[in-house]
Amino acid sequence: MTIDSDPLFDRLTMMVEKTKSAENLFHGAWWEGDVAGKRRALDDMAAGRLQWISARDFALQGLEALENGDREGALTCAWACTDLYIAAIEIRIRPEDRRALGEPSKKRGRPRKN
Repeated sequence: MTIDSDPLFDRLTMMVEKTKSAENLFHGAWWEGDVAGKRRALDDMAAGRLQWISARDFALQGLEALENGDREGALTCAWACTDLYIAAIEIRIRPEDRRALGEPSKKRGRPRKN
């Protein structure tokens, strides 16, 4: 990163890299009567995959907006991308992990000798 770099560009680029695994995923869709397709799309949504794909899409759209000189649009895409990225991760985090974030760390070191 250079001193002259654009933080918005850097943020969007970082999100594209973080969501790289979404390249191999498909957007959830099915047609009426496609029970297996519907279940697959709903499973992907429940697992956070559709949010993951959308986060990547917004990051790419934000970079395109920046390239076209639309800074406001890029900023909107960056916020949407970040929200979807967080939503995907929150779906994957276990409740006990979430609870652990609200607990202080344990004391470290050896117990004192009296």
